[in-house]
Amino acid sequence: MPTYKLIVGLGNPGAQYLFTRHNVGFLILDAWVDEEGHRFREERAQKSLSVCVDSGERLVKPMTYMNESGMAVSAWLEWLKLKASDLLVVVDDVALPLGQIRLRPEGSAGGHNGLKSIESRLGTNAYARLRCGVDPVPPGWALERWVLSKFRSDEEDALGRMIRTARMAIECCQSEGIAVAMNRFNGLSPVDSNQED
Repeated sequence: MPTYKLIVGLGNPGAQYLFTRHNVGFLILDAWVDEEGHRFREERAQKSLSVCVDSGERLVKPMTYMNESGMAVSAWLEWLKLKASDLLVVVDDVALPLGQIRLRPEGSAGGHNGLKSIESRLGTNAYARLRCGVDPVPPGWALERWVLSKFRSDEEDALGRMIRTARMAIECCQSEGIAVAMNRFNGLSPVDSNQED
């Protein structure tokens, strides 16, 4: 039985946002679903795209835009009769370098609008999150402009490694628990994270 029954990747719907830093959560779930040979389907009542994968998890991409992610997450938890402790959220993080990930069993929103929306709707921050580094905001850039910027071609290798590492970290959470996964994956440098090569 998976540790987390609902895995939500945060992002913004629409082709213009597809490869932006804010959409790392979507990119990670898209790669997972493609690799498993599944397809997301539209769930109108939950304002999301979702799919159940072979290992039993339901993967969800909210179509509510980032700052209203809590609407979809709370709807899913209510519909599936799950608790916040059954939830793992995959999210971008400007405090981490590109390629680095950090798992936490709970914690603050850290200024992230998607996490703030979820916390507001659920009334708790006691849910797991996988933070995925997209590099700090460069000097002279506004936060919003940075997170909505697209990954550069010279960042694609690091992004690909992070996507693979995130999948491995989630699978470790599900099979061995988040404490083991945190010990194994938190703090890896972006170069170290390429574990399968």
